[in-house]
Amino acid sequence: MNLNIFKSKNILASLVLAGMALTSVSCSDNFLNTSDPNQPSSSSFWASENDAMMALTACYDAMQAGNLYNDNIDGWCFGFLCRETSTDNGDHSWGNWMLGSSIPECTSGTNDECFSMYWNANYEMIKRCNMLTSNIDRVPISDEAKNRFRAEAMALRALAYNNLISVFRDVPYFTGVLTMATANVAKTDRETIVNSIITELKANLDYLPELASTPVGRLSREAGYAILGRVSLFAGRWDDAISAYSKVYGKTRLFKSGDGSDYRKNFADLFTVANENDPEILLGVHYVGPAQGEGQTFGVKWGAPMNAIEGSMNLANEYYCTDGLPITESPLFPAELLNGGEGVKYSKTNQDIRMWENRDPRLYGTLFVPGMTWNGTYYPTIGSASSTVCIRKWYTPEDLSHEYDGSQDYYVIRYAEVLLSYAEALIEKGGNNSLAIDCIDEVRSRVGMPKVSEAEGKNKTLTQAELRAIVRHERRVELAFEDLRFADLYRWNDFANAMKRMQADRANGYGTLQHKTPRGPQDSVWPIPQGEIDTNSALEQHAEWK
Repeated sequence: MNLNIFKSKNILASLVLAGMALTSVSCSDNFLNTSDPNQPSSSSFWASENDAMMALTACYDAMQAGNLYNDNIDGWCFGFLCRETSTDNGDHSWGNWMLGSSIPECTSGTNDECFSMYWNANYEMIKRCNMLTSNIDRVPISDEAKNRFRAEAMALRALAYNNLISVFRDVPYFTGVLTMATANVAKTDRETIVNSIITELKANLDYLPELASTPVGRLSREAGYAILGRVSLFAGRWDDAISAYSKVYGKTRLFKSGDGSDYRKNFADLFTVANENDPEILLGVHYVGPAQGEGQTFGVKWGAPMNAIEGSMNLANEYYCTDGLPITESPLFPAELLNGGEGVKYSKTNQDIRMWENRDPRLYGTLFVPGMTWNGTYYPTIGSASSTVCIRKWYTPEDLSHEYDGSQDYYVIRYAEVLLSYAEALIEKGGNNSLAIDCIDEVRSRVGMPKVSEAEGKNKTLTQAELRAIVRHERRVELAFEDLRFADLYRWNDFANAMKRMQADRANGYGTLQHKTPRGPQDSVWPIPQGEIDTNSALEQHAEWK
């Protein structure tokens, strides 16, 4: 269904009648229901700090949407897993009828539902944040409290706008409450949006408390600066990114399991309910389940490795051997598995588990490959994935009763991302490669992988291009299935190469979708959803999609 968030009857009705637009997503959303005489009206709301907290909770709650930081492969959602498997990180095992499949097949159109789903989910979050920032001064609380509420909503709004401009580029930008008279909003160019966000966050983030004194579930100052860093990095604003990330660097640390000696657990155990409040998680989407109506559905798997989506072979091959060398170069990797003939080379019919030995420990916390165990069952081969590679990250194999009401949180920003993003900005800016390498080494050391100086930089001075390749590699293997791949591919102008990688996989017998060569510029930016164009006279389609 195409929903124009600017002109939708139910949204604008609440905008006009109550000055607040909060459509139903889950139980914490409906705190201002204008059709219920027992609920507060706009004249009586915003009367206490509790009202402000309820409004802020609704901002956070918008992040739980199935088309944003949740997913439901079985429920027609275009969430983070479906998006990631629409890139070169994965594939849609059930076929091209699945949401988002048209993007890698380069056949998408302006009416494709995946685009409107993601658009609406982010604008719902923006709308709720705008309600808070526009009304917080009405609440009889201290200026300190008002400033904190406002800063939190501004940072969450910035996150949502960054999501949009990373794929749609130029979008309608507004920071106030829409009315009938202002419902038709034209596009604003991405650079103007970025400038506004950076200016706003710089002026307000210091009102947030530091991480050590921030309760679980609320934004800390460091999380706010991590958002500012991401916005700046994605826009190529290296100085702003470096400045933002410098305010997060060293303020927390990476998770390690137990005494830190088990490198696989140091990574894999972070993505468990037991460790979802670890200080590495700067911003998480908190789910409470079961039976409380606040659980997540991205963990649906039907008692076995998920068979509707999968990891790609080219992602799996990106995980180096434990000596820090690619599998094409490492003596630890059996070369015949890549170069051998029939019955020798690794394939769907010859799933030699030596393929997966002596690899970067992050592989086993990200992917599920032959030779691994799922909830007590050993899998010598995998037939449910056309690549022989399933997804492991985010799933809880042992939880068979609450797959549609899970309590595993989703992590929007981890400190590992901060380190790698800081490194990228430093490399692109130039002049402080030593600190950039330190950041990369910190991420690698958590899982026992060799430092840059012991691998790529052994006996040589690395060029900017070489350092760029290193940090991009690290982003992929560390952050796979964390909803960053589309943005990275587009900002690096690498989407066409990503499709070539998927085509190479298919030539070797892996994959389901028909990944195509991009048709032209339209395949490097998502179109404005046609439903928005049809109902908003001020909104114009991107030139690439006309």
